[in-house]
Amino acid sequence: MKKYFLFFIAALYLFNSPFYAQGIRDISKAGPVTEQVELKNYDQIFYISQIKGSDNNGDGSISKPWATLYHALNKIENAAKENLVAILVSKGTYSGFTLQMKSHIDLFGGFDDNSWHRDIHMYPSIIDGEKMRRVIVAADHSRIDGFTIKNGLSRTHGGGILCDDTSPTISNCIITDNYVLEPENFNYNRIHQNGNHGGGIACLFNAVPVIRNNIFYRNATSIGNGGGIAFYGWLRNSEAPPTKIVNNRMEGGWQPSVVNNIFIHNTSGVNDWGKTRSSNGGAISCSSESRPVIENNLIICNQAKGRSDAGGIYTENFSYPLIKGNWIVGNISDDDGGGIYTNHTGHALITQNFIAGNWTIGNGAGGIRLSKESRATVSENIIVHNQTGGGIQSVDSYMELINNIIMHNKGNVSLRYSNVFSYFVPSIIENNVILENEKKITIELKEGEKINVVGNNTNEKIIGTKNYYKLVQLENNSILFEIEDFSFIEDQFQTIIQIKPAENTQSLIGRVINVGSFWSVIKKVEQNKLYVWGNLRLRESDKSGFILSDYKIKKNN
Repeated sequence: MKKYFLFFIAALYLFNSPFYAQGIRDISKAGPVTEQVELKNYDQIFYISQIKGSDNNGDGSISKPWATLYHALNKIENAAKENLVAILVSKGTYSGFTLQMKSHIDLFGGFDDNSWHRDIHMYPSIIDGEKMRRVIVAADHSRIDGFTIKNGLSRTHGGGILCDDTSPTISNCIITDNYVLEPENFNYNRIHQNGNHGGGIACLFNAVPVIRNNIFYRNATSIGNGGGIAFYGWLRNSEAPPTKIVNNRMEGGWQPSVVNNIFIHNTSGVNDWGKTRSSNGGAISCSSESRPVIENNLIICNQAKGRSDAGGIYTENFSYPLIKGNWIVGNISDDDGGGIYTNHTGHALITQNFIAGNWTIGNGAGGIRLSKESRATVSENIIVHNQTGGGIQSVDSYMELINNIIMHNKGNVSLRYSNVFSYFVPSIIENNVILENEKKITIELKEGEKINVVGNNTNEKIIGTKNYYKLVQLENNSILFEIEDFSFIEDQFQTIIQIKPAENTQSLIGRVINVGSFWSVIKKVEQNKLYVWGNLRLRESDKSGFILSDYKIKKNN
């Protein structure tokens, strides 16, 4: 009896850990903001105004600005570590050339060309590829901040921005409607080919960029991975310090950073009519030994087409991403892993995410899918209301499934595990809450194989020992509402949904919302108006909606 009591106390400690408190994901940090430029950090400062500037008569000063970014970047030749350069760009649309960034030159958009006051929303600086060319080729030790980067087109990787062996900072930008074409002479009759990657941004090989506080909207690949961002290739610098895992996070080495961004309606494989399965990762793809940190992003309503995988995040071929504290909501794939798909070795760390409302057209795993000898640690996530294939499936892979809430998922299984490979060490399913899913847990093993199943709170008996049921209770603060009106504000990438008044609406910020087949996250609330990310398209039958519970553990447990 003492043994059971000690385990009960341990379970309560786990399920009342700080993870379950509000605030692990911070919506207030996501998206572009106006950051004032610390001019004292720069040795030279130049000014560009499309309206008042002149490339012929200007000198780049505040009184005689240049007119184009292309001219400014060609004119500045002495930027160096000891001579840092800032270029301040006023409102206007800049086009005509692909911009080749230079090291030690930072570009800042969003200025008024009278006062040179900065507000990136009020004074938009637009760099337009005009659907004719890639917009930007990045450089080391450079920054691009506060621009709209749109209408890029490339026959190779990176429709908006290409980071090939370069590591810029890309911050506070709107990256929208960029596109990469499929490779020339692409064979539409073969599967699993290498397309062109990164509709918004492509990060190749030794690229270790910082990508933060941006909006990725409606970027796409024709055939290729990563509608929003594609990471491809290893970090080949031999001087990089060794990598190790500390407190469920990789430390050492160098890691690209994708933090505080918003991904909405990005698509991979829009032209994969042959269904070649070559267009994975509607929002983000990680391939061939890449290992980005993907943290505190909103990844909403992205899609992988062409019978490909992962509407949200895709990882394969010895990649080691950290996927932490994101909203992964309402993403769609043609085949498997509506939210996340990991395969072909590597080891993804998937922790503290809210994974909800994802689904697949082929009824595959809606939440998370592991297969083809992949590995993943899946811990402290809320995996709920995924619409097909249950919450998580691990097939012929190694999985550590620890301290998750897996509830209200639809499909033929709530949790599926099977493994035909005897050389894997036993997977772990431990201390999860697995309740009220549409279908039961399924575990299939070959004779003699093992899996460690310990301490889960579930109404479905699963193999293993020391299983305890219904030790905790969850608060249910979900809300049903009726829709009075709605409108899409395109330049804000948000839908305003007017609902019948509800009590305590301010507490709804950051909550997941569902209307028909549309899933999103609430950005802000004004009285009875909900501002949600993405473009809600209502059907006549959609008269009401549903705000999901935040799945907190009751304090009296």
